[in-house]
Amino acid sequence: MLEQLFSDCLLRRRVGLWMRCPAVRLWLGFLIFAFCFAGWSGDVSAHTYSKAYHIGLQAPGQGTVHLYAEEYGKGRPMLLLHGLGASTFTWRNLIPALSRHRRVIVLDFKGFGRSEKPFTQAYSPYDHANLVLAFIRKRRLKKLTIVGHSFGGAIAMLVTLRFNEVEPGRVKDLILMNAPTYQQPGTGFVDFMNLPVIPYAALMLLPPELTTWLSLDKVQAQKLSLDEVRGYAAPFYEAAARHALITTARRIVPQHMEDLIARYPSVRQRTLVIWCDGDQTVPVETGIRLVKALPRGQLKILTGCGHVPQDERPEAVLELIGSFLRR
Repeated sequence: MLEQLFSDCLLRRRVGLWMRCPAVRLWLGFLIFAFCFAGWSGDVSAHTYSKAYHIGLQAPGQGTVHLYAEEYGKGRPMLLLHGLGASTFTWRNLIPALSRHRRVIVLDFKGFGRSEKPFTQAYSPYDHANLVLAFIRKRRLKKLTIVGHSFGGAIAMLVTLRFNEVEPGRVKDLILMNAPTYQQPGTGFVDFMNLPVIPYAALMLLPPELTTWLSLDKVQAQKLSLDEVRGYAAPFYEAAARHALITTARRIVPQHMEDLIARYPSVRQRTLVIWCDGDQTVPVETGIRLVKALPRGQLKILTGCGHVPQDERPEAVLELIGSFLRR
């Protein structure tokens, strides 16, 4: 697949020069984690959305930010939140089936996909969650099912905790997939991203296709096609997208994490927790711990996949979601 990926001679020559540099090889090792969710919302799939739009939202300390969203189907609303660095592209395998019975809304976080990418420092989990809260209110979504993958699952928890305090009943169900709802063991990634210059230099030097292919190859048990790799890599040609990735990663652990964890038992929504048994990014033990904290949580473990079940086992994910929502 690597030969296919760099079939263009000029690109192959450039990559060869970069890869001879030991410093670049070191940077690349750290970058693997960062790009495991890199996504693009450009040409989502062959299915057609019923509505695509940018929406201006206001949140504390952020002014007005325009987020990009797509909607499919009709029925009770279902909001899908992607992982770190991803976009609407990550849901391409689930949207057609889910939208047969639901109004499916896929949203790009600030800084990712087609959403606005301000060169600011306001990329904490709370900053992202506040914009999602504003989106839900502005779109007048009620009795909502929120689906969150990885970082998006953590944001879904923040959003649900907040709505339960101020607007109970706004969120009806939760579906969390491989979500880092507890602080994870150190991988060197956060330390690397907090270096003053090197992360930006590395992202400038290495072509997004290379880092994306290597990262996805590491975290997924099932391999993606060349077109999918290109789709995941596309937004990181924008400097603003690279800034958003690094800045979000540097702030990825919410402040007062232990206080948040103590509030998990207050989430009384029915919650489906989906995990892959081969996830080395957020181990399945995290899902087991989370379900124990949630009064109405249930855990379903999928075999033969890593960190991105919607890519690796989409049919199994759809079956689990369908069964959960029919009850």
